[in-house]
Amino acid sequence: MQLNTTMLQRTLTLIVALFFFAILSVRAQENESSLIRAKIKHGSLLLGGNLQGSYQLTTSELNSTGQKVDGRRIDFNLRSKNGYFVFEDFAVGLDVSVLHQSSKITEVSDTEREASRETFVMAGPFVRYYMLNGVFGELTMLAGLNNFNDVNRKYKALEGGAGLGYAFFVNRQFSLEPVISMRYFRKVDRDGRAYSEFGPMIGFGLQAYLLRQKSHVIKRAL
Repeated sequence: MQLNTTMLQRTLTLIVALFFFAILSVRAQENESSLIRAKIKHGSLLLGGNLQGSYQLTTSELNSTGQKVDGRRIDFNLRSKNGYFVFEDFAVGLDVSVLHQSSKITEVSDTEREASRETFVMAGPFVRYYMLNGVFGELTMLAGLNNFNDVNRKYKALEGGAGLGYAFFVNRQFSLEPVISMRYFRKVDRDGRAYSEFGPMIGFGLQAYLLRQKSHVIKRAL
């Protein structure tokens, strides 16, 4: 009876292993077919954008005493990304960002300072490269200002980031794109006091690909 039980366990283990192997094989074939779908011909246009968000602990010197202040900050970043594929799978374009920040002080030496909300408008270049399975990497560099009407509180802002995302094509022209990125943000006031933050942001976007063609179709046409 013990021998039969051992054989049964081995048989079940083998069946489970074959089952997962079959799933992985099918998945690999699906990925292989999606390789072509993710290939984007040079000359295509990239239009769209995404919405990103983050929650971070911060340190700032932007207060009346110039001392460091600890706090919490929530960022929402609405971005428009439009580009041109200068090479196959490689796009260069313009990133326009509207960044809204909401901060709450948790430890403060300046008792008169309260939680604040700020909105920045920034713009700059980005580059994006698509890998064979629809995964893409991108780099961005932005600069901008906030509080345009109040000269005494005008800040200069810089932002740089590196992101990794996945383009899920719902058809030949449109894709849904979850993105996770590491972002560095810095703003400086008129007196040279600086605030900076570094950390991850999670986003989700929709992109349109105009004049997009499948690589294997192009090769067959040639």
